[in-house]
Amino acid sequence: MVRLNWVHHVHGVLFIFLLSSGLFLYFSPSRTWFNEIQFPLVTFHLWISFFYGIVILYSLRSVFQHIRQKPYIKGFNVWLNVSFIIIWIISGLFMYFQAFLPVQVGNMAVTIHGWVTFLFLPWVLMHSIGHLFNIKLPWPIWWKGKAKPPKLVEENRLDRRDFVKFTLLGILFIFIGAGIKWLQPILDVAGEENKRSGYFRIYNVTSDYPHYDNDNWQLTIDGQVDKSVVITMNDILRMPSKTIIDDFHCVTGWSVRNLEIKGVLMKDIFKEYEIIPLTSFVTAYSGDNVYYDSFTVEQLIEEEAMVVFQFDGEELVNPQGYPCRLFHPRMYGYKSVKWIERLEFTEERVRGYWQVRGDYDLNGYF
Repeated sequence: MVRLNWVHHVHGVLFIFLLSSGLFLYFSPSRTWFNEIQFPLVTFHLWISFFYGIVILYSLRSVFQHIRQKPYIKGFNVWLNVSFIIIWIISGLFMYFQAFLPVQVGNMAVTIHGWVTFLFLPWVLMHSIGHLFNIKLPWPIWWKGKAKPPKLVEENRLDRRDFVKFTLLGILFIFIGAGIKWLQPILDVAGEENKRSGYFRIYNVTSDYPHYDNDNWQLTIDGQVDKSVVITMNDILRMPSKTIIDDFHCVTGWSVRNLEIKGVLMKDIFKEYEIIPLTSFVTAYSGDNVYYDSFTVEQLIEEEAMVVFQFDGEELVNPQGYPCRLFHPRMYGYKSVKWIERLEFTEERVRGYWQVRGDYDLNGYF
């Protein structure tokens, strides 16, 4: 009994950390704030999930033995928790290993992971408030005790009052959970979906965006090159552009499929301005003056990387990097630097923002 009490408290603490960090990751303002203070929230969430899973596996057998002699409400609470935990673990694993799975599976895992969290919140609130303030909910006596259930219940026949109670309670839980979920500021950047499927979750490392118009944005190419160049938006628009249909993948598990992407190939920019790199590495800097990432010259020039200015036939919106962002068709989204302002060629390769703060892969291939 002492061990189960200890496990219960550890479970509670880990669950609070797990739920809190998950919600912080879900909502853009909190996720951005943690980025600004350079707290590795994704890594923290993954490690808490790992330890939480160990605690669950360690205690599961003892917990089920314990509830055999306990009221039905205790067994219901355990089974409810276990059911949700299994769904969280499976969907979380699908999200973590989404690079090896079909895009549809990864997107579905993200959706399920989020919905299960928000649908579970009403039960968490009710359970926590009940224990904290010693509130006695009007459960049936046989449900709170170990008494023999009524005949109607044993025969799976609920009377009208019980049916109405359970139905209204279920609807209330769904509406509370769904209502909280839809507080998330979802930005569907292309309006009505055309060819693509899925939507962008907007991730930023600062709480504000750079603001440009077509006249004040510039891309500077300098460092270890034979000559430095400053390119304006008008220069980008007059160069031959390329339109591709491709998938945009985020390392956190979601994808936008069949996205129409229009921009200018990096190799065409270098050809147009007769730029010759004198080294093997280049760092791309964002106009937010915080974010950056690095590439080899071959990755940026020979692997069809682009300076992109349209998604689905529309200009980029500001949260997506208006007027221009980088895009590499074989790399995760964290390599596609938004509001790209500078390309600096260097003697040694620089570790990018998320390589320093989140231990992300330097190359970012999926």
